[in-house]
Amino acid sequence: MKNAVLVFFFLLFVHAATKANNPRAVISVNEFWKFSKGDINDVLLNDFDDHAWQIVSIPHTWNKEDASDETNGYYRGIGWYRRTINIPEERKRQQLTISFEGVNQETELFVNGISAGTHVGGYTRFCFNITKLVNYGKSNSFAIKVDNRYNENIPPLTADFTFFGGIYRDINLIYTENQHISTTWYASSGVFITTPSVNEKRVSVNIKTLVTNDDQLIRNVRIENTILAPNGKLVTSNTSNVKLIPDSTLPVLQENITIEDPVLWSPDSPFLYKVITRIYNSKTNALLDEVINPLGLRWYAFSADKGFFLNGKSIKLIGTNRHQCFLNMGNALSDEIHVRDVKLLKDMGANFLRVSHYPQDHTLMEMCDKLGIICSVEIPIVNAISENDTFTTNCLTMAREMVFQDFNRPSVMIWTYMNEVLLRPPYKEDSIKNGHYLKSVGELASKIEKQIRQDDPARYTMIPCHGNFEAYLNAGLGDIPKLIGFNLYQGWYSGTFDGFGKFLDSAKKRVPDKPFIISEYGADVDPRLHSFYPQRFDYTQEYANLYHEAYIKAIMERPFVAGAAIWNLNDFYSEDRANAVPHVNNKGIVSLNREVKDTYLQYQAILNMKPIVAIGGMNWIIRGGAADQLGICMQPVKVYSNQETVELSLNATSLGNKKVIDHIAQFEVPFINGKNILDASASTGKGILKDQLTIDFRAVPFDLKDLNYPFSEINVLMGSARYFEDKTNSVIWIPEKEYIPGSWGYIGGKPYMKRSRFGTQPASDLDILGTTDDPVYQTMRVGLTAFKMDVPDGKYTISLYWAELQSATDGKALAYNLGNDAIRENFTRRSFDVDINHSNVVKDLDLSKIYGEQRAVIRKFEVDATNGEGITVSFKKGVGEPILNAIRVYRNY
Repeated sequence: MKNAVLVFFFLLFVHAATKANNPRAVISVNEFWKFSKGDINDVLLNDFDDHAWQIVSIPHTWNKEDASDETNGYYRGIGWYRRTINIPEERKRQQLTISFEGVNQETELFVNGISAGTHVGGYTRFCFNITKLVNYGKSNSFAIKVDNRYNENIPPLTADFTFFGGIYRDINLIYTENQHISTTWYASSGVFITTPSVNEKRVSVNIKTLVTNDDQLIRNVRIENTILAPNGKLVTSNTSNVKLIPDSTLPVLQENITIEDPVLWSPDSPFLYKVITRIYNSKTNALLDEVINPLGLRWYAFSADKGFFLNGKSIKLIGTNRHQCFLNMGNALSDEIHVRDVKLLKDMGANFLRVSHYPQDHTLMEMCDKLGIICSVEIPIVNAISENDTFTTNCLTMAREMVFQDFNRPSVMIWTYMNEVLLRPPYKEDSIKNGHYLKSVGELASKIEKQIRQDDPARYTMIPCHGNFEAYLNAGLGDIPKLIGFNLYQGWYSGTFDGFGKFLDSAKKRVPDKPFIISEYGADVDPRLHSFYPQRFDYTQEYANLYHEAYIKAIMERPFVAGAAIWNLNDFYSEDRANAVPHVNNKGIVSLNREVKDTYLQYQAILNMKPIVAIGGMNWIIRGGAADQLGICMQPVKVYSNQETVELSLNATSLGNKKVIDHIAQFEVPFINGKNILDASASTGKGILKDQLTIDFRAVPFDLKDLNYPFSEINVLMGSARYFEDKTNSVIWIPEKEYIPGSWGYIGGKPYMKRSRFGTQPASDLDILGTTDDPVYQTMRVGLTAFKMDVPDGKYTISLYWAELQSATDGKALAYNLGNDAIRENFTRRSFDVDINHSNVVKDLDLSKIYGEQRAVIRKFEVDATNGEGITVSFKKGVGEPILNAIRVYRNY
């Protein structure tokens, strides 16, 4: 009893010590840096004049604008950052480390003109001890050289994302005593926690602490690890007395620390323990250093037949990938955006995040720990490798940085590398060189796998493969990692939706004993685009809805599929792309500025335990269409829900109840011109759940002369079945239709269909120059003879929209299109005339010659409609076929 009391008071004493002041100080130095692009002479001189340099704050990227402008390419080169930092005199007895959380991609730091160190790689943390380089009590010159040029020795070599240059994550100064927990072991916390035995009754914990002595004398210290429960109560405390030799780092291991009746970590209950590691001076008992790490108690396993198990329970991993990107920011994001993204994922009901294709900000990872998001983290080997020792060394170093920096995160359960590494084999036409290359890929994978398993034997490893799985098996990559990832896009880049399920079943037969995850799947969506006749590569929300409906059903039906990660959580910048939004990959389920798409609502209804009712198209506020003779325009509306039935009302009139099938209730809605209020409701058993959406509907009357429905404007996309909501100008563009008397429409011609290896595509993917409304110009009707509108007499403004989409030259083939690039067309120049109401307004229009290809052109004309004749825009063939991309008719009077 006496011993128990002594132990109790000892633990109380230890717990009280948590309130002691930590000598370690971490101070950001993000503000007021001077920045300039280019390799600049004499930049290290103390009297260097940088007054004309740009003043920036960290996070910063120099590609924020040029990576999304209309000029091909973006600056990949050298950038310099400079500032002075005062180091207080009272810090003279301490060690000083500078920590960089992310710089892309080669970095060299100079302190007072002397090189403090270099780092290679754009996505992991690194640090330098600069104690001997600074002048205490004075201002110190800091100059940082950053280079994001292509380097064959540094992954990624190529990728479907923009390689933003700059210091895009925080810079911190870390002050420590001479005896401290290591700050320089791969920029990790210096503390590594493992749980070799975990069950519902008892957990065994091992803690390894790297303790550094920067003195030139032997020092005796006490290492203390205290574990606090999720409720803050003391669980246990363990101490070790250590003799530190001069100028050394010593690993101190405390093993078999027992936690009884543990509170387990899971997505539903992400309880975190806290491990407080302290170093004390053995003589004076003075606190020398303190570091806090999270501890999540869980055990997990992957099964080739039954998927993923966490704490003994079967869980289907469903979530997304994520790129560090935001509208007009590039990759230079605030902590708040990282927090926001994980909350978006959690609110959707997801439990999985593939942190792709590189390690990301520690704030993001902290949120995954706290919100219960299971993670895969990877190093940025993408598409291809270089066959040399330097590349291999850099890959292995990145792997160690990744593992040690996120070692203590309960959310991390998979280490990943080599994403689609056989997508761009460089020697397709040379069998000997290609064989050697495949051997090199396999050897590099084996080295990375060995290194990761040596540093962290407990977690799983994964290689994500693109759809040509046989190539990976032939290269031996199927046998190396513990898991296989599949990046699959059947029904997008090629094939049909049912090809996805067929691939899964085939892969299961091919590798029956290997667990696998769908590491990518998705379809591009411009949230401004819609269609009620969706097609592959039309970039509409509706096609993506169909795609994801098919995929999630196939995933859920197959227990051997451990999990799946949508590509992608958010839209992200990819400079080589054009598509509906140039320089952006639009496969996100939210946009670059985190505007929610229908696919997000769909998964929210599928994955959430809490009741959900959400009207689809929540961001489609301005709608329109051709009305019938009663002034009504029938259009479908989806309501996403996890309830049995949903009722939908329009302007307080019920449209009835619909059964929810596969988390969707579908309604036909009779929209009228003007304000339309949609109300969706469902009974949850505990009350009524509601959602409301107000739509500004712009109906084009059936009879343009009907006084009951006065005509005001029409905006038509030619050669298209798409609707385009121009939010900036508050305009809705609607699909074309054929002319019938009394109404409006085209006469003659056919839609332009882009030809590709896997069939035709309904819209061009060219970057239309001179506009941000690319979808207005990315379709066209070819060979039309007229566009006719039987409008009432009055004054009108007619705008004709053109962009030449055909070219005699080949476009750039993109590897990530998986061969689905445009086929070269037999095209010669075209010229034509345009008449409006028998009056010539355009003569010999040769768009390529006058403006160049893929250039937006708008020609406006004022027209009087008289004598009940309406308006006819006629196209007269000269050389080649006339075209029209879009037309806008606005009634002035």
